[in-house]
Amino acid sequence: MRDQSNRTTDTDVVTVLRREHDRIRVLLSSVTAGGTRDRSEERWESFSALSDLLVRHEVAEELVVYPALSGRRGGDAVSRSRLADQAAIEAFLVNLDRGRFASPDFERDLVGLGLRVLAHLDKEEAQVLPLLATVVSTHRRAELGRSYLDAVSLACAPPGVGGVPSGPAVVDRTTAVATFMRDSVGMSELAG
Repeated sequence: MRDQSNRTTDTDVVTVLRREHDRIRVLLSSVTAGGTRDRSEERWESFSALSDLLVRHEVAEELVVYPALSGRRGGDAVSRSRLADQAAIEAFLVNLDRGRFASPDFERDLVGLGLRVLAHLDKEEAQVLPLLATVVSTHRRAELGRSYLDAVSLACAPPGVGGVPSGPAVVDRTTAVATFMRDSVGMSELAG
Protein backbone atom coordinates (compact mmCIF):
# COMPACT_ATOMS: atom_id res chain seq x y z
CA MET A 1 0.00 0.00 0.00
CA ARG A 2 1.31 3.44 -0.90
CA ASP A 3 1.77 5.99 1.83
CA GLN A 4 -0.09 9.29 2.11
CA SER A 5 2.81 11.37 0.72
CA ASN A 6 2.86 9.38 -2.55
CA ARG A 7 -0.90 9.81 -2.98
CA THR A 8 -0.56 13.54 -2.30
CA THR A 9 2.24 13.83 -4.88
CA ASP A 10 0.22 11.87 -7.48
CA THR A 11 -2.76 14.19 -7.10
CA ASP A 12 -0.89 17.44 -6.51
CA VAL A 13 -2.49 19.81 -9.02
CA VAL A 14 0.94 20.97 -10.21
CA THR A 15 1.95 17.38 -11.04
CA VAL A 16 -1.43 16.63 -12.62
CA LEU A 17 -1.24 19.74 -14.83
CA ARG A 18 2.32 18.95 -15.94
CA ARG A 19 1.20 15.45 -16.99
CA GLU A 20 -1.76 16.90 -18.89
CA HIS A 21 0.51 19.43 -20.61
CA ASP A 22 2.77 16.59 -21.75
CA ARG A 23 -0.25 14.68 -23.13
CA ILE A 24 -1.46 17.79 -24.96
CA ARG A 25 1.97 18.32 -26.55
CA VAL A 26 2.12 14.71 -27.75
CA LEU A 27 -1.37 14.87 -29.29
CA LEU A 28 -0.70 18.27 -30.82
CA SER A 29 2.44 16.92 -32.42
CA SER A 30 0.59 13.96 -33.93
CA VAL A 31 -2.15 16.19 -35.36
CA THR A 32 0.09 18.89 -36.78
CA ALA A 33 2.53 16.40 -38.30
CA GLY A 34 0.56 16.70 -41.53
CA GLY A 35 -1.74 14.28 -43.18
CA THR A 36 -2.31 12.46 -46.39
CA ARG A 37 -5.45 10.85 -47.65
CA ASP A 38 -4.09 7.54 -46.35
CA ARG A 39 -3.81 8.99 -42.85
CA SER A 40 -6.92 11.17 -42.74
CA GLU A 41 -8.90 8.81 -40.49
CA GLU A 42 -5.99 8.47 -38.06
CA ARG A 43 -5.39 12.22 -38.11
CA TRP A 44 -9.07 12.94 -37.48
CA GLU A 45 -8.99 10.62 -34.46
CA SER A 46 -5.90 12.44 -33.16
CA PHE A 47 -7.55 15.82 -33.69
CA SER A 48 -10.72 14.64 -31.93
CA ALA A 49 -8.69 13.38 -28.97
CA LEU A 50 -6.73 16.65 -28.85
CA SER A 51 -9.88 18.77 -29.04
CA ASP A 52 -11.56 16.76 -26.29
CA LEU A 53 -8.51 16.88 -24.02
CA LEU A 54 -7.97 20.62 -24.58
CA VAL A 55 -11.54 21.63 -23.83
CA ARG A 56 -11.69 19.44 -20.72
CA HIS A 57 -8.30 20.71 -19.56
CA GLU A 58 -9.13 24.37 -20.08
CA VAL A 59 -12.60 24.25 -18.54
CA ALA A 60 -11.35 22.24 -15.53
CA GLU A 61 -8.65 24.86 -14.98
CA GLU A 62 -11.30 27.57 -15.24
CA LEU A 63 -13.48 25.80 -12.65
CA VAL A 64 -10.78 24.60 -10.24
CA VAL A 65 -7.32 26.12 -10.68
CA TYR A 66 -7.98 29.80 -11.27
CA PRO A 67 -10.50 30.23 -8.44
CA ALA A 68 -7.83 28.80 -6.09
CA LEU A 69 -5.53 31.66 -7.10
CA SER A 70 -8.16 34.35 -6.61
CA GLY A 71 -7.14 36.86 -3.97
CA ARG A 72 -3.61 35.48 -3.77
CA ARG A 73 -0.70 37.78 -4.49
CA GLY A 74 -0.38 37.87 -8.28
CA GLY A 75 -3.14 35.30 -8.68
CA ASP A 76 -5.85 37.52 -10.10
CA ALA A 77 -3.67 39.06 -12.83
CA VAL A 78 -2.22 35.70 -13.87
CA SER A 79 -5.68 34.12 -13.88
CA ARG A 80 -7.17 36.86 -16.06
CA SER A 81 -4.33 36.58 -18.56
CA ARG A 82 -4.45 32.78 -18.81
CA LEU A 83 -8.26 32.77 -19.03
CA ALA A 84 -7.99 35.18 -21.98
CA ASP A 85 -5.60 32.68 -23.63
CA GLN A 86 -8.08 29.89 -22.94
CA ALA A 87 -10.94 31.83 -24.52
CA ALA A 88 -8.88 32.27 -27.70
CA ILE A 89 -8.00 28.56 -27.73
CA GLU A 90 -11.64 27.61 -27.26
CA ALA A 91 -12.62 29.92 -30.16
CA PHE A 92 -10.02 28.21 -32.38
CA LEU A 93 -11.39 24.80 -31.40
CA VAL A 94 -14.95 25.84 -32.18
CA ASN A 95 -13.81 27.16 -35.56
CA LEU A 96 -11.96 23.93 -36.31
CA ASP A 97 -14.87 21.76 -35.14
CA ARG A 98 -17.22 23.65 -37.45
CA GLY A 99 -14.87 23.70 -40.44
CA ARG A 100 -14.07 21.24 -43.16
CA PHE A 101 -11.45 18.76 -42.06
CA ALA A 102 -8.28 18.76 -44.21
CA SER A 103 -9.23 21.95 -46.09
CA PRO A 104 -6.58 24.69 -46.48
CA ASP A 105 -8.46 26.79 -43.89
CA PHE A 106 -8.47 23.88 -41.46
CA GLU A 107 -4.73 23.41 -41.91
CA ARG A 108 -4.05 27.13 -41.38
CA ASP A 109 -6.26 27.27 -38.29
CA LEU A 110 -4.72 24.10 -36.91
CA VAL A 111 -1.27 25.70 -37.08
CA GLY A 112 -2.68 28.78 -35.34
CA LEU A 113 -4.22 26.60 -32.64
CA GLY A 114 -0.94 24.76 -32.12
CA LEU A 115 1.02 27.98 -31.70
CA ARG A 116 -1.52 29.39 -29.24
CA VAL A 117 -1.69 26.18 -27.22
CA LEU A 118 2.09 25.84 -26.94
CA ALA A 119 2.45 29.49 -25.88
CA HIS A 120 -0.37 29.05 -23.35
CA LEU A 121 1.19 25.91 -21.85
CA ASP A 122 4.55 27.67 -21.58
CA LYS A 123 2.95 30.63 -19.79
CA GLU A 124 1.08 28.34 -17.41
CA GLU A 125 4.29 26.51 -16.59
CA ALA A 126 6.15 29.79 -16.05
CA GLN A 127 3.42 31.58 -14.08
CA VAL A 128 0.54 29.43 -12.84
CA LEU A 129 2.37 26.31 -11.69
CA PRO A 130 5.06 28.16 -9.68
CA LEU A 131 2.35 30.34 -8.13
CA LEU A 132 0.35 27.26 -7.12
CA ALA A 133 3.50 25.64 -5.72
CA THR A 134 4.38 28.66 -3.58
CA VAL A 135 1.05 30.09 -2.36
CA VAL A 136 -1.08 26.95 -1.98
CA SER A 137 -0.38 24.33 0.69
CA THR A 138 0.59 20.78 -0.26
CA HIS A 139 -2.66 19.45 1.19
CA ARG A 140 -4.75 21.99 -0.72
CA ARG A 141 -2.86 21.25 -3.96
CA ALA A 142 -3.76 17.57 -3.55
CA GLU A 143 -7.42 18.51 -3.04
CA LEU A 144 -7.28 20.74 -6.12
CA GLY A 145 -5.69 17.94 -8.15
CA ARG A 146 -8.50 15.56 -7.23
CA SER A 147 -11.12 18.24 -8.01
CA TYR A 148 -9.43 18.98 -11.32
CA LEU A 149 -9.45 15.28 -12.27
CA ASP A 150 -13.12 15.05 -11.26
CA ALA A 151 -13.94 18.06 -13.46
CA VAL A 152 -12.04 16.63 -16.44
CA SER A 153 -14.00 13.39 -16.20
CA LEU A 154 -17.42 15.08 -15.88
CA ALA A 155 -18.60 14.79 -19.44
CA CYS A 156 -18.14 11.62 -21.39
CA ALA A 157 -16.50 11.95 -24.78
CA PRO A 158 -18.92 12.93 -27.51
CA PRO A 159 -20.10 9.92 -29.46
CA GLY A 160 -18.29 9.50 -32.74
CA VAL A 161 -20.20 8.84 -35.88
CA GLY A 162 -17.20 7.11 -37.40
CA GLY A 163 -14.84 8.39 -40.00
CA VAL A 164 -13.72 11.78 -41.12
CA PRO A 165 -16.59 14.26 -41.37
CA SER A 166 -17.64 15.17 -44.89
CA GLY A 167 -18.79 18.67 -43.98
CA PRO A 168 -18.99 21.20 -41.20
CA ALA A 169 -20.53 20.19 -37.89
CA VAL A 170 -23.96 21.48 -36.95
CA VAL A 171 -23.05 21.43 -33.26
CA ASP A 172 -19.38 21.50 -32.40
CA ARG A 173 -17.93 19.22 -29.74
CA THR A 174 -16.02 22.03 -28.05
CA THR A 175 -19.12 24.01 -27.18
CA ALA A 176 -21.08 20.89 -26.22
CA VAL A 177 -18.45 19.58 -23.79
CA ALA A 178 -17.55 23.00 -22.35
CA THR A 179 -21.18 23.91 -21.77
CA PHE A 180 -21.95 20.56 -20.19
CA MET A 181 -18.98 20.85 -17.82
CA ARG A 182 -19.76 24.45 -16.85
CA ASP A 183 -23.44 23.67 -16.30
CA SER A 184 -22.77 20.46 -14.35
CA VAL A 185 -20.57 21.89 -11.67
CA GLY A 186 -20.62 25.19 -9.88
CA MET A 187 -17.21 26.67 -9.28
CA SER A 188 -17.65 26.49 -5.51
CA GLU A 189 -18.36 22.74 -5.61
CA LEU A 190 -15.05 21.87 -7.25
CA ALA A 191 -12.85 24.61 -5.89
CA GLY A 192 -14.20 24.41 -2.36
